Amino acid sequence: MTALFAALFAASAPAADKVVRIVPQLELRIADPYVNTNYGSRNHAHMIYETLFALNEKREPKPMMVGDWSVSQDRLTWSFTLRPGLKWHDGKLVTTADVVASLERFMKKDGLGGKLQAALDSLKADDARSFTIALKKPFGLVLDALAKPSGYGAFILPERFARMSDGDKDFEPVGSGPFVFRKEQWRPGVKSVFEKNRDYTPRDEPADGLAGGKVVKIDRVEWISMPDVNTSANALMAGEVDLIESLAFDVMPQLRADNKIALRQTDVTGNQPYLRMNHLHPPFNNPKARQALLLIMDQDLYGQAIAGDKSLYSVCPAYLMCGSPYGSSAGALKPDLEKARALMKEAGYNGEKIVMLEPTNHPAFDGATLVTASQLRKIGVNVDLQGMDYNSMMVRRASRNPPGQGGWHLSHSGNFGVDVASPMTNIYLASNCGNAAPGWPCDQQIEDLKDQFAAAATQEERKAIAEKIQLRAVEFVPYVPVMQTATWMAHRTAIKNFVSAPIIPYWGLEKAD
Repeated sequence: MTALFAALFAASAPAADKVVRIVPQLELRIADPYVNTNYGSRNHAHMIYETLFALNEKREPKPMMVGDWSVSQDRLTWSFTLRPGLKWHDGKLVTTADVVASLERFMKKDGLGGKLQAALDSLKADDARSFTIALKKPFGLVLDALAKPSGYGAFILPERFARMSDGDKDFEPVGSGPFVFRKEQWRPGVKSVFEKNRDYTPRDEPADGLAGGKVVKIDRVEWISMPDVNTSANALMAGEVDLIESLAFDVMPQLRADNKIALRQTDVTGNQPYLRMNHLHPPFNNPKARQALLLIMDQDLYGQAIAGDKSLYSVCPAYLMCGSPYGSSAGALKPDLEKARALMKEAGYNGEKIVMLEPTNHPAFDGATLVTASQLRKIGVNVDLQGMDYNSMMVRRASRNPPGQGGWHLSHSGNFGVDVASPMTNIYLASNCGNAAPGWPCDQQIEDLKDQFAAAATQEERKAIAEKIQLRAVEFVPYVPVMQTATWMAHRTAIKNFVSAPIIPYWGLEKAD
């Protein structure tokens, strides 16, 4: 074992314990799940917190922290009772005061939560275990909101932490879920440790997606951060780690050749790499410049650069994911560089530097960035590539400053289908101006259509409204879908019994001796 791994594994669990060592999708930097939508914080939250409802494998909301529930005939009054046996990791009982405080924070932060808040008449605790949601107008996605697993998931925190402001130094990651976070062993950017919660009482139902009984069969999960994809692949082959959560395409061939390693597709709806533009500053405050970005998007170029193998990506201009219930390619544009050049000119672009953030430690997003830079240069755009690591890019992207003063014009990233496949969860489709995700698109038509979607009584109505949203998005361009990829993990064959879910669960998992 190398000196690096010896240091990482120091002060680890006793030898008799079943420990699973993971290279996480993203390292944990912020333990409060309501500070940002980073997947590192989200995945950590699923280890230690729970939601009132959870999505099963069919993406249907099922009770999780809730035991009994009912809804009035007019569907305006929703009554819930917490299931017995819910305790925080510090031994205190979970109460509806915790639920109310957490949901209030969720509704302030999240797009779908905000739509629920707009329909809300009252949210109140009836007693320590029962609470009521009363609506002033129909809202067809109450349970979907309570089960929301990503973006800002509807995680339930102790009241004292749920009511804290972002970044409060006194925040503590105390949950009620199947794992306990060992904060004293946390080395941000290096290692995070989760131990089995031996006081946790699972639901009686079998595990089903993120729903059902969370029966933990291992003692400890350790996240070991390895930003370099070749380092993590070599560690997996050497048995120094057990699993890589998010697999880079370029290491797949060597891992497939190792008979002690298995590759597995995770989120069945795939991943949507995207190009985000800053709507606050020229030239992309002009819709013609944003439409030009649609026209440079030759998705096969990106697929070859990111995945290489055609079986690992597909051309998909749908904002809500091809193959999803609401996926539509209506209004899609074909690549046309000359028309893109003309639109940039019509938008008033005259050769100014375009600041494009380049996440040099993320092969997929870096590859997409380089393709976009090449395409833009073909239409006469003066691209200023600025390299940095992915986490630094996400911090930089939060700046609203002009691009020449520490801001930005363009950046590439990606989202899993669990986030993208509904207009109510696709945070980069949200166009609510200053409250939107970085890029800050502002379009009342998209927001009005989302309200109609939330109020729709049937699935067919929702599908029809989703197509209208697709058509408006092609016209307004809040962001640009790059294409669609499969998402993969790799693990030692000693790791078995995975629960199928868009976010990798570590309950149910077993590790052979």
